Amino acid sequence: MTTGIHPARPPAAPADTVPAGLLRRPASAGLDTGRPALARLVNYWAGGKDHFAVDRTLADQTTRIHPGMPHSYRAARQAAGRAVARLTANGIRQFVDLNPGLPAPDHTDTHLIAQHIAPTSHIVYTDTDPLALAHCRALHTSDPAGTVTVIAADPTQPAHLVAAVTDHFDRTTPVAVLATNLAHHLDDHHLHNLATQLARHLPTGSLLIVTTHTTPADDRLHAAQQHLTQAGIRYHHRNPDRTASLLRSCGLTASTGSPATASTRPTIDDSRRVPIDVQIAQIGILP
Repeated sequence: MTTGIHPARPPAAPADTVPAGLLRRPASAGLDTGRPALARLVNYWAGGKDHFAVDRTLADQTTRIHPGMPHSYRAARQAAGRAVARLTANGIRQFVDLNPGLPAPDHTDTHLIAQHIAPTSHIVYTDTDPLALAHCRALHTSDPAGTVTVIAADPTQPAHLVAAVTDHFDRTTPVAVLATNLAHHLDDHHLHNLATQLARHLPTGSLLIVTTHTTPADDRLHAAQQHLTQAGIRYHHRNPDRTASLLRSCGLTASTGSPATASTRPTIDDSRRVPIDVQIAQIGILP
């Protein structure tokens, strides 16, 4: 059972334009199998079974253009899982996982990792994909000592998202927010707004974990990016320095020492040598 004092909700922000591929329809509008969806695309790349022909076609086409793309997504999720394990071992007991998509076939879901180490951990999953929401609600079972909550919330409307997730947390202790495989599907404007709202309304000592695909921005990546965008899934490539600069501009500060370092050493997916950078930014008190 969640405890703590919950302050008044932040004021509602005007609705932003939602990036294509992230939320084409309201989460309550039902399943659309006629167009590819990011959650199902990533599930296919991860070796899952929750996808349709339209998703597999786009995934295979994108992989032919850039063979490292599916490995980047898998490696990013695995790197974030290691970050969750480190943070839990260091005392973090509250996590928000933004748009994690469908449950991971390799069992790297945040609640499995956190509650294995600390059964009293509290996890909130947010998503916009109706299939991801349905699967998470059905399959993400909490340890009795902790909680797992699944809510429909849009990262491009961060004031509403922050208000929704803080209802489920103790506002006196830090929260770790995971934006794994999400940041590169948000443009600078939306990522800046999201990080700013988190910095303003989460407790001091909270953390934002952002994975960055550090694949060089070569012709293959640009072609894959264009192909995904034409299919309705936008992809914004940022190098680690640009990501770190954007996070700092939102009032997030780099911590010194483990686990909250500004940028961990890039991890490598040995199958294709795809580097993944994990940005972990410290949220402090803003003036």
